[in-house]
Amino acid sequence: MTFRRNDVHDAHRPPPIRHARRTRCPGRGDALRRFVIERPVWVTLPALVASGVLASVGTLFALTELMGMGYGPTFRRSITIATVAPILVTVPIGGFIIRLLREVDDARRQAQDMAWLDPLTGLMNRRRVTEIGAAEVDPSRRHGTDCAVALMDIDDFKRINDAFGHGAGDSVLQGVARTLCEASDGVDHVARWGGEEFVVVMPGASLEDALAQSERLRTAVEQLAIAAGRARPVRCTVSIGLATAEYLEGFEELVNRADRAMYRAKAAGKNRVAVG
Repeated sequence: MTFRRNDVHDAHRPPPIRHARRTRCPGRGDALRRFVIERPVWVTLPALVASGVLASVGTLFALTELMGMGYGPTFRRSITIATVAPILVTVPIGGFIIRLLREVDDARRQAQDMAWLDPLTGLMNRRRVTEIGAAEVDPSRRHGTDCAVALMDIDDFKRINDAFGHGAGDSVLQGVARTLCEASDGVDHVARWGGEEFVVVMPGASLEDALAQSERLRTAVEQLAIAAGRARPVRCTVSIGLATAEYLEGFEELVNRADRAMYRAKAAGKNRVAVG
């Protein structure tokens, strides 16, 4: 949701990037495409049929006036044809076009999900959160606003895999991902950074706010109990490295500082937050 407090398995559309690019005014083609794709067929198909009938009848009236043909019996037959013909043509062709546009849109969304989402957890992947992080950090450093990044690693994850199996390890990753989303404040961007690492981008968060939020995330994971088949519930902790944006520092540098801080948290005993 970004993922923002969305359920991990329901997050099919990543959140929009704030400040990433200028807002583009939708054209008529975009508006029509959205109308056809987003509205139910019982709304879109009659609308297409009505548009065809209006265009056909309107053209007939215009030609009749221009040519001075009058509105006699011939015109009445013509208006019947102008009304029925668009209906007979638009219903099958319009239905086919609507289905085709929706299939194309579904394929586009699936391709977007494959490019943006981590298939195991449903969170944004590293590529997507890097784009969003850059979009958050760039205006932050230009305008002097706050932004923070928390990079976290599941402690002793190899031990979990060895003791409970890789299926349990996958369940732990999914459980941690869901917990991070639920514990976020609705503004943060939560993503899987890779392996057993997760990243949370906190736009507008000062160091004090980010530290408090990181502690909430750490505590939420510490309290998590994940079912692992017939075995006892699996528990885990995370070590978190926190860094706040500084002047002329890009997103990559910010993540690197958070990464170094995370390793200091590991060295200090794990299950804690270190500030970089």
